[in-house]
Amino acid sequence: MGRRFRIATAGLAAASAILASTSCSAPWISRGERMAPRGPWRGALALEPPAVYREFNGIDFGHAHLGETLLRTQDSSAVEGARVEVLEFIATRPAVPPDEAMIAPRFTRMFWELERTFGWAHAFHRSLYDLFASGRTKERRALYEKLLANYLASADAITPKPLDHHGRLWGFEESRSFRDRAPRFNSQIWAYRWLQAAVYDVQLMGGPRAQRERMPKVLAQYHAYLEEPPIAWRFMPLMSEVAPRFAAEFPEAATIFDNLHMLHDNVDDILSRPDLYPNDRLRRQAVLRVLQIYRHANHQGSGDYLAYEEPTGGGMAGHDMGGMAMPDMAGPRPPSAERVLGADSTGEDHR
Repeated sequence: MGRRFRIATAGLAAASAILASTSCSAPWISRGERMAPRGPWRGALALEPPAVYREFNGIDFGHAHLGETLLRTQDSSAVEGARVEVLEFIATRPAVPPDEAMIAPRFTRMFWELERTFGWAHAFHRSLYDLFASGRTKERRALYEKLLANYLASADAITPKPLDHHGRLWGFEESRSFRDRAPRFNSQIWAYRWLQAAVYDVQLMGGPRAQRERMPKVLAQYHAYLEEPPIAWRFMPLMSEVAPRFAAEFPEAATIFDNLHMLHDNVDDILSRPDLYPNDRLRRQAVLRVLQIYRHANHQGSGDYLAYEEPTGGGMAGHDMGGMAMPDMAGPRPPSAERVLGADSTGEDHR
């Protein structure tokens, strides 16, 4: 009994040491989930149009399955197999969002603070899609302001300030690792983000009926990317490129989602470098360290994290710095939703 007690005590001490080594100056945050704010618009996307809602459910599975896979293995055939499994799940057109804790139990336990940040940003995403799908055009701005304020009030919120994506946040030792080691899976992930952005601009082009008429072209383009991932893209799609209407009208949300996507890329890169982070303790330290860069609370006033803000302060999230084109922006870039729709995108249809 005494020996088992000493072993258990030693284990608790080791766990405490790990937690202490990975803690940050932010207040303690307990585990749990936050639901999207209630409102008469809630759930509208599931009806207008339901095809998009089902695509987004497939995307939720894709991110979770990728994280769990990278924790388990770096074998290229296994990672490619996981990519195909995601495609098979997307093809089922899931009617409800998957439980990410069931899909990625190890990932969600190890990085639960990160999962809270992801979950809260995804709830904000879904709230805006619902709002725009509901056809409440006259109330849109006022309701957006309320949803944004509610989102930013949380300690889990991502900053709405443009961050230095092409500089410091794309310049860690592990940066670009997942893109270069698994280009097809990485490009598939970027295709998800293209769709998430494109849907916003289609929603802003008209009411529910107009959205139903225009959305099939966008979904067809998305599925073309799934069939042949756009590996020629060297950097993630930006909201300002794919959804310029949305980025212009709702710049805070557009920046939050660009920052969210960059955080996803940073985490994928960390998990793709077992040579730099060979055990769970070091992976957790690295992920929590990068998470702090993105938190809204750390970009208030002065502090170390201000150094990660976009140098030019512009809304293009790193398109250029001092007039110089960034190397990763060379070559083909994702098309806007308007370009994909062509003549169908002219004007705003209030139907």
